[in-house]
Amino acid sequence: MRRLLAIALASGLIGLLPNPRPADAQQEEDGKLKKCLQEAVKECDEDFKPEDHKMVAIRGWCYMIRGAICYVH
Repeated sequence: MRRLLAIALASGLIGLLPNPRPADAQQEEDGKLKKCLQEAVKECDEDFKPEDHKMVAIRGWCYMIRGAICYVH
């Protein structure tokens, strides 16, 4: 019981810490990563139409894969 209370107290204290700043995928104003992600979104939206709700997961993977391929090259 003491262990449970200690864990609950510790998690509550962690919750009181200030929120960390979220990561920003677009680090530079006109960087390579931003350009690659914009191209990947455009190409994937053409290949997998956004109107089809069944393609949401496929488009998400497409964004990640094509964005990574572009960034590596």
